[in-house]
Amino acid sequence: MNRRLLLLALATLFVANSAMAWGGFGHGAIAYVAEQHLTPEAKEKCRYYLKHTLPYYASWMDHWRGIAKYKSVNNPHSFKVMPDGYNIDWGGTPEGRVLGHYVNAMKELGNGNYKNLPDSVVRQRLINMVHYLPDLHCPVHVGFPKKEFAHYRYNIYRKGKKIKYHGFWDGSPGFTRKNWTFERYAAEVDKVTPKQAKRWVKGDIDVWGRDIIKQAHRCYQITPAETDVANLTEEQKAEVLRLADEQALKAAYRLAHTLNKIFAE
Repeated sequence: MNRRLLLLALATLFVANSAMAWGGFGHGAIAYVAEQHLTPEAKEKCRYYLKHTLPYYASWMDHWRGIAKYKSVNNPHSFKVMPDGYNIDWGGTPEGRVLGHYVNAMKELGNGNYKNLPDSVVRQRLINMVHYLPDLHCPVHVGFPKKEFAHYRYNIYRKGKKIKYHGFWDGSPGFTRKNWTFERYAAEVDKVTPKQAKRWVKGDIDVWGRDIIKQAHRCYQITPAETDVANLTEEQKAEVLRLADEQALKAAYRLAHTLNKIFAE
């Protein structure tokens, strides 16, 4: 087995048991797609600091979230929404949530600042970025206000058995795609045109956040209360995958864009 295939195999093994965020497959697939869109400079720098591929670390923060050493970088992997339901709630202490990690990492690494940091610090910031930025795009990681959006708090079913709504959408990129590899996901799903990619990465994290919130509303329309996912029609299954893929690919392209920007020569 050559080195590239070995790294992919290790990445798959590393994330296979994750049941959080996008799930192991979703996180790994997003990171793999992102890696295909890195500039040569960014790819070289990521390999230098991480010593591995992006998929290898895609679910790292889920595996290590309970370790006291990483408590400061393992706050909620989600972000809050204002009562209007369409804007980010930046109040309180945003540095204590996933959006804050992104903002702080860009300040620390951007504009060439990474060159003045120890390699170990850059490495940890990259590991956080590879996980947290995709987490932002998961529809159920958007925290709608409990009071104004109480109607979004319900469970759904699989073959009559109650399952967590969060859990279903976490695994949505792999829905109906048994035994898919990251490479297959990239080959069959990543059909994004340069024009579309440019539109997705335009703007800052606030613009991205509002877009993510808007798309998150769709998941509650696709799978409303009392839905039994085992009985979805082919059209409904396709709609689940359309939303999951759209959000996963946005995450991948925005992750690549961010890393390319950080390591631009």
